Amino acid sequence: MKTQITKIIIACFSFIAFISQAQTTRVSFTIKNPSLKSRTVDFKSYSSTNERFTSGYGYGLNALASHAVNLPAPVYVFVEKNGKNELIFVVTEKDNGKTYNVNDEYEISREQYLEAARAEMNQRNIEKEKDDNSIENIAKKKGLKLAKITIKGTSWFPSMAHIRYELPWGNDKQTGFSGSLSKFNGRDLMLPIGSKIYQCSDKYWDKNTKFTEKLILTVDDKKSNLTIVLN
Repeated sequence: MKTQITKIIIACFSFIAFISQAQTTRVSFTIKNPSLKSRTVDFKSYSSTNERFTSGYGYGLNALASHAVNLPAPVYVFVEKNGKNELIFVVTEKDNGKTYNVNDEYEISREQYLEAARAEMNQRNIEKEKDDNSIENIAKKKGLKLAKITIKGTSWFPSMAHIRYELPWGNDKQTGFSGSLSKFNGRDLMLPIGSKIYQCSDKYWDKNTKFTEKLILTVDDKKSNLTIVLN
């Protein structure tokens, strides 16, 4: 009996591993543009379980150029036509290694069209939700004014800075950014009145990292369009 149970458990883990591998299978292919006109191409991969965008990017394909792609399958390929993105072909696992001409027509099944449409709708809803939860929209709903704050570095050369800010609502300690700053390369922030900006010594968003921080500004209505130069 124990042997049978062990075999069943092993089989279940094997099946799960197989499904996981199948869901992350990548496909490689090449697109080419033999015409004398450049084309704007979008590559998009969606999760097969919830039809949400998982990876992809836009690419400007020059005239007489080609471009190699490697993304999770299936890959939906769109080309901009008359200001709109048009689905021109779908690359599946069986198409691995193929070369496509962005100016040719390829067969697309009705199901593939429907899957792409559902995934695009889901993505728009997700982006709308993110926009509704943005700092600007929450501040507007709460009747708080926004102030523009620019943060720059002191060096001529870019150096890493870790900036954390606390908003007038909630207790989120991981809001902010980490990035390179210099005299010429700054970061613009739109923050509500009452926000506190801290300069951190290290990755404030990493729970395993110890860091120190100092308050560099409390935003008020007299400090809009203010530039802060970090020490």
